Formats: sequence, C-alpha cells, structure tokens
Amino acid sequence: MAARKRVDSSKPGKRDRTRAALIEAAAAVIGEKGYDRTTLEEVASRAGMTRGAFYGNFTDKEELFLAVIERHWQPVLPKFEPGASLKRQMQLLGKAVAAAAKERLPQAAAACAFQLYAVTHAEMRERMTVENAAIYKAAAKGFKQLVPERDLPMPAEQFVKVLDAVTTGLLFTYFQTPSLLPEAVFVAAFEALV
Repeated sequence: MAARKRVDSSKPGKRDRTRAALIEAAAAVIGEKGYDRTTLEEVASRAGMTRGAFYGNFTDKEELFLAVIERHWQPVLPKFEPGASLKRQMQLLGKAVAAAAKERLPQAAAACAFQLYAVTHAEMRERMTVENAAIYKAAAKGFKQLVPERDLPMPAEQFVKVLDAVTTGLLFTYFQTPSLLPEAVFVAAFEALV
C-alpha cells in the first residue's frame, strides 16, 4: 500500500493564489483608473492570467470589486486596553486610524471608487446597510464590555456609528491632503468625543 501524500493545509491552494492575484491586480488597476474604467481584460493581464481564470473565480466585475474592498478595507480595530478610560481608548483609536490612513493611501482611489459605486447603486447601499448594521451591533456590544456605558457620551449603539463616521471622514480627508493631517489631528478628533 502506497503512503498517502500529506497536504499542507497552511499553504493556500492554486485557486486561493489565483483569486489573491486577481484581487491584487484589480486593486492596482482600480486604484489607477477607478472602477468604471477598469476592464476585466486589464485585471487578468495585470495578474498574468486569462479572462477564463477570472470567470473561474468570480461571476462578474462587481464580485471582484467587493473582494478587493473586503481584502483592503476592513474596519480599523486598535488594541484597546481593557479597564482604561474612554479618553485613553479614543487616543488608541486615533493612533490606529492615523496608521491605517498611511497604510491605505495606495488604495485611496479604489476606496473612493467604492464610495461612488455604493452611492450610485441602490443594491449596494442596501447590502451595505445590512452589513453595517451587523458590524454596528457587534461593535456596540464590544464597546459596552470595554467601557461602562454610563461613561460613554451617548448610547453605545449610537456612539459606534459616530466613531465610524469620524473614521471614514478622517481617512478620506487624509487621502486628499495627507500633509495636513498628522497623527495628532486624528487623536484630537477622537478625544473630542469624550
């Protein structure tokens, strides 16, 4: 009886590598041209693949675009300090958002393209509403465990929405004028909520 070949599950398979290459290629092309002017041919070519490889992994350009956003645009989650004051938690969040802004600057055009896409497509707005509602619910629950709700300036469910809005505003303002928003501005913005 021949020995079975052991599969290393820690290494991504060919399909995973193909998807990852297409996602990275799409992020680069969308970052250069925007969503509307990006073609599947350009994405496949940038990834060193055929259009068939694209359709073997994604149903359409929108699905690929969503994969790009999912990979590159996760919520900013700092390492909060349990038991620390709300002011300290906001300082940590401000520093984390400032760091994320620098890291995400190369994907700024893709992020802006996604915002425009969401604003101009009702189905995407509906999807984002459902996804954000779930994120807000989980974030509010987590925040109540981090800081007593009585120490928050408003109900946790509302506070996490404000934090998201401030985060998004700071990120996009930084993308437009990075030299005008040093880390201290990010920290001050979140401290002002205390």
